[in-house]
Amino acid sequence: MSHIVFFGINGIGLGHIARLGAIQRYLTDAHPDATVEALCRSTMGDNFFTCPCKNVPKGRDLAQALGVRGFPGMINTLSSKYIPSRRKTVVFDTWWSRSIIKKLKRGGHRTVLVMQSFKPDDMHDILRIAPECFEHVFFPCQPEEIEYHYKSHDKLWALLQNPIFQAVGPFVRPLDKTDETEKVIFTLGGGGEKEGEDPRYSIRGYLEQYDKAAKILRGKGKENLYLAKGPLMDDDIDLKHLETIETMQLPNHFGSNTTVITRGTYNLTWEAIQAGAKLVTTTRSAILPEFSDSRNQYLETRGYAYQSEMEGAALAEAIQREKPIHLNEAYELVNARPGLAQITKALIDI
Repeated sequence: MSHIVFFGINGIGLGHIARLGAIQRYLTDAHPDATVEALCRSTMGDNFFTCPCKNVPKGRDLAQALGVRGFPGMINTLSSKYIPSRRKTVVFDTWWSRSIIKKLKRGGHRTVLVMQSFKPDDMHDILRIAPECFEHVFFPCQPEEIEYHYKSHDKLWALLQNPIFQAVGPFVRPLDKTDETEKVIFTLGGGGEKEGEDPRYSIRGYLEQYDKAAKILRGKGKENLYLAKGPLMDDDIDLKHLETIETMQLPNHFGSNTTVITRGTYNLTWEAIQAGAKLVTTTRSAILPEFSDSRNQYLETRGYAYQSEMEGAALAEAIQREKPIHLNEAYELVNARPGLAQITKALIDI
C-alpha cells in the first residue's frame, strides 16, 4: 500500500501548501486506500490538506517528524529499506533539505519534487542537483510554458531534457462554488513581505496603486471593488476606495463576471482562469526568485490574460478591457486537470 507524505513550507505566501493540498485532495479522492499524511511548517496546513496534517514549526527537526532520526528512526530506516510496504514517498514543493533527502534515500524512501518556475540562473542551479535527490520533478505548467521560459538558455534547456523532469500543469484546487456578481478583486497573495523590498513593490506600494485604480473605476461608476487581504498582511491597512475580503476562501468569490488582479503568482492565476474570470497581471518584485514576469508575458502571448504596469491608471485601463481572446481555451485546460491525474499516477506507481 502506498504511504505518501506531503511536506509544505510557509513561504512569503501560502502557494507551496496550496499546490500540495490540491494534489493531496485529488489523490485521496482517486485512491482512498492510499495512506496519506501532511507535514507542514505553517499552522495554516489544516486549511489546505484534508488528510491528517502535523505542524512542524521552523526549528523543529523534519527528520524526526519523518521518523528517520534516532534509534526509532534507524529501525524505520532499516525496515523501509528491506520491507517495501514501509517505504514512504515524500513530496516536496520547490524547497528541500539535502541532508533530509540523503537520510530518506539511504532508508529506501522515495522523493518527489513539485518545482515552480524560477529565473533561469536559479533554475539551472536547482535542476543541476535535482536528479541526485528526486525520482520525479514535476513542473505545474504547460510544456509550452517551460519552453517559453527556458528554451533560449542552452545549458538549462539541455538539463531539462532529462526524463525525470515533466511539465504537467496547470493544476489548482477545485472551486467549491462560483459567484457571478460583477466585481473587481485586487490580490497580494498571503500578504507576506520580503525583507529588503523596493518600496514600490512592497505590500504598501501595491496598495497605493491598487487604491488609485479603484478611485478611477469608482469615478466611472464601477462598484464591488475589493482587496483580498491575506492572513500574513498587516491589520492597519488604510484604504479609501476598496473593501476587503479574506483570501482563505477567495476562489469562491470568483466567477465569469470577476476581474482578478494579481502579481502573477501561480495558484491565484490559474484559480481565476478556472472560474472563467478576466485576469490582469502586473509586475512582481525583482528580488524574488520566481519567474512571474515571464509567466505574465506567456499568459498574454497565449491570449489568456492581460499584462499591466504596476500603476493605478494603467491598471484601471486594463481592468476595463474585454476578456482576453483565448480565455475559454485556458479555462478548459485548467478544468481538465490532466496534471493532477499524471502526478497522482506517478505517486501511486513509484
